[in-house]
Amino acid sequence: MMRLTAVEVGYFEDYEDDETVEVGIAGVDGAGVRRSFSIQRSTYEPDEQEVRSGMDSYCVSTERGVTVYGCLRGVRLTGAQLTLEFTAEDAAILDVPIAVEADLSGSRTDDVVLSGRLREILAWGAHDKRPELIGLSAAGPSSGG
Repeated sequence: MMRLTAVEVGYFEDYEDDETVEVGIAGVDGAGVRRSFSIQRSTYEPDEQEVRSGMDSYCVSTERGVTVYGCLRGVRLTGAQLTLEFTAEDAAILDVPIAVEADLSGSRTDDVVLSGRLREILAWGAHDKRPELIGLSAAGPSSGG
């Protein structure tokens, strides 16, 4: 398992130009190496070509620019701990362990906002590629509950 101390958690949404919604997490791993993960999805429904090529889901990118679609089996948010559980095949492609645990306590992120944004991204697209979401409320960032 990779343990990441998150320094920054950011959100991006653009429904007109880039047409993406994104959560970015940046920090350092146990060896002091800077790591980052971008979890994003399109804001529009995938077309036939995207469905055929497997791009009809959220994607995860690393700091090296490697991107994989529909690669998570589970996502758990418990207080200031975020755990990403990748499929074995996709973890190998991304060059990360199957489980990545991020300590968010130093990032000063609002866990309600993070929960809503992650759910908005991960509960979208092809149903068979959606991860199990644990501790992610259905409340969006502005609903407060």
